[in-house]
Amino acid sequence: MTVVTHPSPTSTLVQLTDLHLVADGDDPPGGVDTAAVLEEALRALEEAAIRPAALVLTGDLTEHGRPAEYRRLRGIVEPAAARLGAALVYVAGNHDDRAPLREHLLDAAPSAHPLDHVVRVGDLRIVVLDSTVPGRAHGELRPAQLAWLRAELAGPAPGGTVLALHHPPLPSAAPLAASIPLLRRDELAAAVAGTDVRLVLAGHTHVVSAGTLGGVPVWTGGPIAGAFDPLAPGAALRTLATPTASRVDLFPDALITTSVPVGARRLVEVPEATMEPELAAFRAAWAAPIG
Repeated sequence: MTVVTHPSPTSTLVQLTDLHLVADGDDPPGGVDTAAVLEEALRALEEAAIRPAALVLTGDLTEHGRPAEYRRLRGIVEPAAARLGAALVYVAGNHDDRAPLREHLLDAAPSAHPLDHVVRVGDLRIVVLDSTVPGRAHGELRPAQLAWLRAELAGPAPGGTVLALHHPPLPSAAPLAASIPLLRRDELAAAVAGTDVRLVLAGHTHVVSAGTLGGVPVWTGGPIAGAFDPLAPGAALRTLATPTASRVDLFPDALITTSVPVGARRLVEVPEATMEPELAAFRAAWAAPIG
C-alpha cells in the first residue's frame, strides 16, 4: 500500500491589512487599539510552527499618514519580522501618505510618486502596485503603472508572482467599500491575464472576500481594524471587532489562502503527539482499496 503525503508549500506568506495605526497616546480608530491587535497577531505568528517568507502589509498602514504613526508601525513590525526571518512588503493605502511613508518607514527620500516596486523572496516574485489617488479614497492605476507592470511580467519568475495592491480589483458586498472601488479594473485584468501571476492580494474593504481577475484568484484579506458587516441593512455601516490575518500557502501546482482569527478564544487544543497518528490514518486511507 502506498501512503500519500501532502506536500509542503514552497512559499508561505502572511498578509496583514488595514492596520490604521495611530501615534502612541492618540485615540484608536473606531475604538479598536490596532497596535495591540497587531502585536497580538505577530506574537501568535512567532509562536506558530510556520516561518513565512514575507509579511505583506496591504495598505492603510496608518490612520492619518503621519511620521509618528509610521515610526510606531516600524517599531512593532520590524523586530518581529527579523525574529521570523521574514521580508517586509509594504503597500500604500488611501489613508497613507507616500512621502512620510518612504521617509519614516523605508528610510528612503520622501517622494509623492506611486510606491510601485518588486520584492523577491526565494523563487517567488511579489509585485507591489500603488493603487492610491492622493486626496481620494477610491483607487486607480495610471497608464504608466500598467505599462511598468506589463514589462515586469514579461519575464516569468521561477516560483511565479503574487501581485499586491490596496484596492481589490473586485466588486464589494459592503456599500462603503463599493463606493470607493478600484476604477477600470478591466485594464488590470488584461495586464495579468496569461502571465505568471498566481494570486492578487488586496485589502481596503474591511471584509474578507475572494474572486477572480483575468482568471487569477483575488484574495481580499480581513482587517486588523474593525471589520465591516456585509449583512448590515441597505447603506448602513456596522463594524465588528473580528480582526484577522491571512495565511497564503503556495505549492508547485496549487495555492490556498486562509483567514486566521486574531485573539479568538480556544475551545479545544489536542497536542501534536495525539493528533499525528490520527492524521496518518486518514492519509493512509487515500490509497486503501474500497470494497
